[in-house]
Amino acid sequence: MRLFLVAGACAALLGCDSLSQKVDASRQDRCERADWALVGERDGVAGPSSYADRYEFICGELFKPDEYRAAFQKGAARRPRPPV
Repeated sequence: MRLFLVAGACAALLGCDSLSQKVDASRQDRCERADWALVGERDGVAGPSSYADRYEFICGELFKPDEYRAAFQKGAARRPRPPV
C-alpha cells in the first residue's frame, strides 16, 4: 500500500514540475512576442496606474521599459476625462 502512495506522490510531483515548466515557457513566449508600445498605450488609456514594475518582474530582460513608458504617456493623453 505504501508503495502505491509513494508512487502516486512522485507522479504528482513530476506532474507539477512539468506544469510549472509549461507555464514558464508560455510566459517567456508571451514576453518575447509582446509589443510593449501597444501594451503601454493600452494601459495608459485604461487607467492612471502603470504596470511597468509587474511586467519587469514577470518578463525580466524581455521587458522594454522605455517603449512601454513612452507609449503609456501617449495613451494617458488619450484617456477620456470625466465631465466637469
